[in-house]
Amino acid sequence: MSAFVIFLLILLGFIIGGLFTSWEFKDDDDTTVRSWEKWNEDGYREEYYEQLDENTRLLRRNVELRNQISEYREAEFKNMRKLKNGEYLLSRDETCRLMSDNVNHPNHYTQGDIETIDYIKDKLTDEEFRGFVKGNVLKYISRERLKNGDEDLEKARWYLNKLIEVLEK
Repeated sequence: MSAFVIFLLILLGFIIGGLFTSWEFKDDDDTTVRSWEKWNEDGYREEYYEQLDENTRLLRRNVELRNQISEYREAEFKNMRKLKNGEYLLSRDETCRLMSDNVNHPNHYTQGDIETIDYIKDKLTDEEFRGFVKGNVLKYISRERLKNGDEDLEKARWYLNKLIEVLEK
């Protein structure tokens, strides 16, 4: 036999062998499953199964999420105004939304009907509340260089003013 015929026979063997080591079939509940075999490090044959429908669902969900992100970015881009130097400026409404007062009334502290500081003041005695406020003043002053800088100093000032209010009563 010629080398070409031998090559074709070997190639045909690989193709047929591949068909028997990896195939797709329908499971009992009509889920498409792909099956294949591998030899592990110890020399044993292992069988693997993969549900294609679950992966397909996840891929479709991924595409949907990417499309939603693109739409969101386009909407945000429309809210921006282009400046002469080519940079963009947020619209007035968006700027106001982003510029919340993180020192006096942080959003995450005012989600209920009462501010957290007022709730704490109501539940503690005056002496306990003064200790709480002093601790926060020290906390924000000591971490000023490490974390939020000027914002931490503003928070320390706010707690100091709160302490003065309590002492003046």
